[in-house]
Parts: sequence; structure tokens; C-alpha cells
Amino acid sequence: MQIEWKTKGGSPYLSRQTVERSDVRVHRVRVQPGRMLEHTNDFHELNMTLGGTLVTEKLSNSGKRLRTRCHGGNLCIAPAGQPISAEWNGPLDNMGFSLDPEFVARTAAENHFSTGFEFVEFVEKKDPLIENIGLALLAETGSDSSSGRIFADSLIQTLTLHLLTNYTTAALVPTPNGGLSGYNLRRVKEFIDANLDGDLSLADIAAVAELSQYHFARAFRRSTGFTPQQ
Repeated sequence: MQIEWKTKGGSPYLSRQTVERSDVRVHRVRVQPGRMLEHTNDFHELNMTLGGTLVTEKLSNSGKRLRTRCHGGNLCIAPAGQPISAEWNGPLDNMGFSLDPEFVARTAAENHFSTGFEFVEFVEKKDPLIENIGLALLAETGSDSSSGRIFADSLIQTLTLHLLTNYTTAALVPTPNGGLSGYNLRRVKEFIDANLDGDLSLADIAAVAELSQYHFARAFRRSTGFTPQQ
């Protein structure tokens, strides 16, 4: 993507912070006025304006131009492949999320959502949960501890499922919500004990129980009274 800055001299970036996982990237930038030329992404993009005003223009599937005015914590969603441009005439504090489409589709399948869903094309609302998840992930930047990684994995799962539920056409197929079997719980505890000093992730632990990360976390808490992170 190409940005044309409206100020001369000095860095246009007032501050930058980024955290990257294999399937999700979160960043927060404070920048001087500028304009982002129309482009398409190969990832789903969310932008939340925490300060200032961001005006985006997107080309819908029907060929209609959609303008979104984001300010005061408003959310803007641009699905992968959708042409989008943006402009801001004053200093901007923006938090952005990039999600790999294959990861989102895989998470949907693992958690019994219907297939063939689409993201909504036009959003102009506040979502405190997404904001808090983004800020929490950014706060975990640089954490190499197992508990920190499991916490981040849990936040990403929560974010993705929240998006699927509230910002896509996917429908959830209800499934039983029981705890772990005695055999699976024992295998999980043994795995955690054996790998506690290593690079332990929520996905690794869930795989031992042969469950999705979301269903494993719920089943583990139902069985033990604790979250995997605890």
C-alpha cells in the first residue's frame, strides 16, 4: 500500500507498536495527516480509530462505492480482496488488525460455523471487546513466557469467534458443551507438565485433546475450574 503524507519534514509516524502471530497481526500507529491510495489486501483488515477521524472508501461486491467515517473508537472492516482507500486530515491514532483468511475459515470449521460465509462490507460502530483485545495483545508484545503465549492465543481465538458471530454471515451449529473426559484431562496435564519450560501454545495443548482451541479452553475450565493460562 502507498501513503501520501500531507506534512513536510520529520517522520510522519509519531509512534508505532506491532505484535505479529502466524495468522494475526495487530498494530497501533499515531501518524500525521495523510492519504492511503486505493489498494487490495490478501488479508481481512479491521481498523479502529482511537483518536482523530479516518475516512475510508471501499468498492462493494455490487460495484457501489461505500464511504465510512471512523472516529471515537468506530470500527471499519475491509474483507480480503476488497479495494479500499483512506484519508485523514489531522493527526490519527489508529489500531489495525490483519487476519489470514485461511485461519479464519479454519477457525470457523473447527468451531462448527457454516461454510461459505462473507464479512459484512460496512461497519460504523464501537466494539469495546475488539478494542480491549487489541490493547491486551499489544501489551503482550515481547513476552516469551508460555503463559503469555497461551494468553495471546486465547485472545486471538476470542477475537476471531467474535468476528464470525457478529460481523459475518456465518451461522453457528449448536454442539454439546461438556468437559474433558478423564483420559483426555490426564493426557493434557501430563503434556503441560512435560512441556512447561518450553514454547507451549494453546494450539499445542488443544491438539492433545483433539479439540479446537475454543472448545478445549471451555472444556478445560469446566473440568478444572481454571483457564489453560492459569
